Amino acid sequence: MKYAAALSLAVAPLAIAKAVNNVYPAEKRSSHLKEISGAAGVGESLNIIEGLSLGSTTQVIVIWANPGNGAQTTTLHDQVTVTQTVTADAAATTAGSATTTAAAAGAATTHTVIVGGAAGLVYTPSEIQANVGDMVIFEFMNANHTASQSTFAEPCKLMAGGMDSGFQPNANNTVNPPPKVAMQVMTTDPLWFYCRQSGHCGKGMTFSINPTAEKTQAMFQAMAIAQNGTGAGSAITGNATTSAAADSAATSTAAAGAAATSAITAGTGLVEGGACVCAVQCSTGSFPAVAAQGIGAFGGFAGSLPAAMMEV
Repeated sequence: MKYAAALSLAVAPLAIAKAVNNVYPAEKRSSHLKEISGAAGVGESLNIIEGLSLGSTTQVIVIWANPGNGAQTTTLHDQVTVTQTVTADAAATTAGSATTTAAAAGAATTHTVIVGGAAGLVYTPSEIQANVGDMVIFEFMNANHTASQSTFAEPCKLMAGGMDSGFQPNANNTVNPPPKVAMQVMTTDPLWFYCRQSGHCGKGMTFSINPTAEKTQAMFQAMAIAQNGTGAGSAITGNATTSAAADSAATSTAAAGAAATSAITAGTGLVEGGACVCAVQCSTGSFPAVAAQGIGAFGGFAGSLPAAMMEV
């Protein structure tokens, strides 16, 4: 009896362990990885930077991404070899009796686009012409920008199934080399992109591939500002824009502006403690005609300042 009791006590932990194993089966721990599904037509899932979408194979495909600072490049999709059909007539064939067709590899061009940086809230260049198979490499400079695909009608809204680089931080250009995302163009149709950072698209931070005369980059940018901004971009931030409507209005009111015989009145000013203190005296005749006010942020109304506020 003593031997049986001791044996039971020895076997009990093994039985409990088996029961626990049955209740909690071993499984691969991969919840810490962010699994991003590929776009339509790619048919694969990749553990890559959260927020990065490969795009549709019918328009663009993200090929690789690099976070910068000498990090390893992650290949996200194989680059597609684009071929072009070359047809030779009977006179050009060796047999001289039939027409032959051969497939030749097309010559791909690599386009580099700087995102942000010293130029301000812009893509440099803001538009390119690309053939099928061309590569576009986005280099992300100062701040934290994206290259996100949208539609012409809704410039600042991510297109369903579209390409998205995800946010690529590079504060004060401290990431060197900078973060880069490369994509391959798969169509000659116009493609539209914007920065998803809050407020950037509304200030005109847009980019286009193969814009047309009917749908230009300027129109796309103007719609981004009109739909999501509070006014035209500022030249100080590097994204000053003029819409066709503004140009038309400026033309129609040019005569009214020229008719105003006001002269520029000089003032005085100085910088104290980092602030500009200035004053100027203007007569009512120093302001433009009413019809010309408001065009290109030009105009205002006459007024006065209390003597206590005057510092000359």
